[in-house]
Amino acid sequence: MEYKTINLKEIMPSVDQALKVIEIEIETAKKEGIKALKIIHGYGSSGVGGEIKKALKNWAILRKRKGLFVDFIRGEEFLSDSQKVKDAKKICPDLVGDMDFYFANPGISVIIIQK
Repeated sequence: MEYKTINLKEIMPSVDQALKVIEIEIETAKKEGIKALKIIHGYGSSGVGGEIKKALKNWAILRKRKGLFVDFIRGEEFLSDSQKVKDAKKICPDLVGDMDFYFANPGISVIIIQK
């Protein structure tokens, strides 16, 4: 498997705990040759976005700039024909077989770790 799924909804961590889990999972994935992480973080019961989702987006912008990973794709972008999504499918072809990648799903994000 070229990617790994992290289901934060199952463990229901705080925002800080969730970001630490993600960072540890990225480092582990690099060592194991995993190319992407699919993160199930939920969208929040209010319908306007959960706290982990919001924090993850900001965290990812900073960490990507520092070179921790290659790219970050929000679930809302999965259906787009953007270069980012095309690149993700080339880097990690297993994502093409994941049904979540065929719906705009704001409760899921994908981190592309390595090419």
